[in-house]
Order: sequence, then C-alpha cells, then structure tokens
Amino acid sequence: MRAIKEFKDLMSLATGFRGAKILMVAVELGFFAHLEEPQTVGEVAAATGTHPRSAGILLPALAALGLVRQEPDGRFVNQEVASRFLVPGKENYRGAIIKHLHHTWEGWTALADTMVRGYASTTSTEKWVDRNKEGDNVMTREFIWGMDALARDLAPQVVEKLNLKGVRRLLDLGGGPATYAIAFVQATPGLKATVFDLPGPVAIARENISRHGLSERIHTLAGDFLQDEIGSDYDFIWVSQILHSHDEDQCRLLLAKAVKALNPGGRLAIQDFFLNDDGCSPLEAALFSVHMLAVTPRGRSYRHQEVAAWLTEMGLIDPVHLPTSPQTSVLVARKP
Repeated sequence: MRAIKEFKDLMSLATGFRGAKILMVAVELGFFAHLEEPQTVGEVAAATGTHPRSAGILLPALAALGLVRQEPDGRFVNQEVASRFLVPGKENYRGAIIKHLHHTWEGWTALADTMVRGYASTTSTEKWVDRNKEGDNVMTREFIWGMDALARDLAPQVVEKLNLKGVRRLLDLGGGPATYAIAFVQATPGLKATVFDLPGPVAIARENISRHGLSERIHTLAGDFLQDEIGSDYDFIWVSQILHSHDEDQCRLLLAKAVKALNPGGRLAIQDFFLNDDGCSPLEAALFSVHMLAVTPRGRSYRHQEVAAWLTEMGLIDPVHLPTSPQTSVLVARKP
C-alpha cells in the first residue's frame, strides 16, 4: 500500500500528473525523434512545429525529468532511456503505449462526471478504441502496438510460468499484436497457434508474426469474440488483459466460449490485473480498475477468486493463481 502520512505526500500525489503529461506531450509531438543529436531550442521547435517559447520551457523540464540532457552549449540531446524507448523506428520503441495513454486523458478529465453517471461517455472513450478498422486507424495502431510494448518484456516471464509441453494447438483469444502467441511458439517446438481478434488488431498481428518469421506456425482469425465463433480443438487457450474491458455478463459469455472450445484435458489461462480477495490490492489493480471506469463503458478489475468461481461453475477444475509480475497474475484451470 502507498504510505501517505504527511501533507507533502498528498501534494506529491496531487501533482503527479505533471510529469506524466509532459512525457505524453513530448512523445505525441515527436520531440525525442529529433534529439538523437544535440539540437538548439529553435531547431527542436522548427522540427516539431511548436512555438520556440513553448519548446524553450518544455525542454528544460524534460531535462529535469531525466529524459534529455542539456549540453554545456545549451543544446539538448536524448538521455539513454529516451533514445532506447522513445525514438520511432528503433527496435525497442515503446512510444505507442505512451500515446495510447495520452488518448485516454479525456476520459480521466471527465472522471467526476463519470462518477455521477456510473459509466464513461462514448465521446471521451470510443474514439481511441475503434478497433474494427483494418489496422489503418492511427489510434487503433497505437493502442495495439502499445499492448506489444507492455507485453514484450512480460511474455518471456509468462512462458516460464506455464508448462506448454505437449500442447499441440493454442488459441490467443483477443491476442492483439500476437506478442504472447509469438513467445509461446518460439519457446515450444511443434506448437501451432491461432490469434483471434477484431480485423484491425489482426492486421497488426499479421505484421508482427511475419516480422518474426512465424507465418507458418501462427495463423489469425478475425471476428468479434462476443458474437462470432472462435474455433475449436484447442489444447490451451490464452486470454490476456481482456476481462477488465468488459462487464461480468460479457466476461462469462467469453469464458463459456473458451471452455467449449477446449479439448478434454485442455487448459484455460487468464492473465489480468487481478485484485486480491480484499478488493484493494495490489495497488496497480485497484488503480487500473479506475482507469477502466474512466475509459470504458463497462470495465473494471476483477478479483481472481471471483473469476475462479466462474470457471468452476463452467466445469473447469483445479484453478491455480500464479503471479506473473508485481502488477499482473494468471489464473489457470483445466477441463476434465
């Protein structure tokens, strides 16, 4: 739990948005792309289409945050962390998730109204989650590649937690950029996978699969998992970071489809920002639940115990809860 004991702690909490917004705006405007070599304020302003006065204020703030460095001659250049993660075109670029979070800012701004209404408004949320486009929508691409940015480091840790030996066919349900499917296939000889998602994410998944040279082992299936068939004859079904975007009825519908699609002896694994039984921890899960309140019409974080109870009701057995990071965990159950 966060220790808040003094007024200074309250102020630190209340002003925490400033660094976040500065980072988001700098990524959105492409500052880091133009700072691989030392640049003057005027050069950065011209390259990013910003006013020299504004750039002259933002750049020192980025330096104070440790994202760029000011040279003795007054020019600015990326620090290593910005160069590594925030320059488009580099192999380890993760700026898409920062842009996606920036797109959700409006939902957070409207949180007080949402508290009264009970759900986020369409105008403040759905413009960034129009995932039915064929992958050419800018916000769709940033959202899906943002999911890749988050999963890229976590996927190898997940692979170590799950024993996929003997698994022949795997479904990555709502698999987005196919990051997990790629990690599973790379670690498991003979495994073939299917990534199911809406057409926009599937188009991006195909890019990622092809980039890793796995088109013969990972296939894609486009559709709406709340309405369409998801296939069958799967030995393992992976559902990562999907439940929190949906209400309980939708979650149960999705999970019932997954249970039906599993072969006897097959396993269903669900990764999410699961809450503990107290409903208040871990911190990230509690905060993420508010994020879902702010940016989705129906989402929230779920307790892993309540999801385990759903799976038991659906006929699965031996539910096991496995932490995969300080923020995330996996619930695994088996079909008899």
